[in-house]
Amino acid sequence: MYTVSQLARLSGISVRALQHYHRIGLLEPTEIGTNGYRYYAENKVFELQQIIFFKELDFSLSEIKKIMKNPSFSVEKSLNKQKELIYQKMERLHGIIQLIDKTLKNRKGENKMRGQDYFEEINEAKVKEYTKRAKEAYGEEVVNQSIKQVKKEYNNDYARMQREFEEWLESVKNVMEKGPGSIEAQELIAQWYDKMKNIFPCDIQIFSSLGMMYKDNEEFAVNFRKVDERMPEFVCDAIQLFCSRYQ
Repeated sequence: MYTVSQLARLSGISVRALQHYHRIGLLEPTEIGTNGYRYYAENKVFELQQIIFFKELDFSLSEIKKIMKNPSFSVEKSLNKQKELIYQKMERLHGIIQLIDKTLKNRKGENKMRGQDYFEEINEAKVKEYTKRAKEAYGEEVVNQSIKQVKKEYNNDYARMQREFEEWLESVKNVMEKGPGSIEAQELIAQWYDKMKNIFPCDIQIFSSLGMMYKDNEEFAVNFRKVDERMPEFVCDAIQLFCSRYQ
């Protein structure tokens, strides 16, 4: 059993937040001692992990409660759906970064864009497709508010996201001749892993899968090939070597 303080340290969620989750009926302690202390069993750790994952996907606490208190809720199914939605979100963000890059080059006169080109990654059809998949996973009412939050996120820090991604790609290009297992390449992969963990709940298995997507998913691979044709395979190999150390 964990006390509220121990669970807070374990998860990185504040004691105040855990107490709030209890008050609203989202995460109730397994028992409350005669001293008034809250105690949480192991199954509550899994529940808290689910809450954190949903928050990363921009679900509100009330929406999370509706999902998790549903009698048909399954942790295994939820994890798979969460992973799928995170991949979709990543694909859209990479596509938007690519569109920003094209727009910047157009502003500099380095390429020409037609009217529809300005909206190829942010057009309503693509937004609707993302929304459809999310609704299939979690239900229409819950997702509608979440999509609003995702759209809000897209309006933030585009320039910084693009710049950091391009700088990282350029750094990778500079060490490609040393091989994916080189100290320099592995340090860059470690940096990218840390960045991914800050964006979404990315464990080592998900990071390994992400590396495969960089090579096998054309929507990802095209961003790497802009810098070097060999880069999708190089980054994938480097990520797999990095992940193998943790498995």
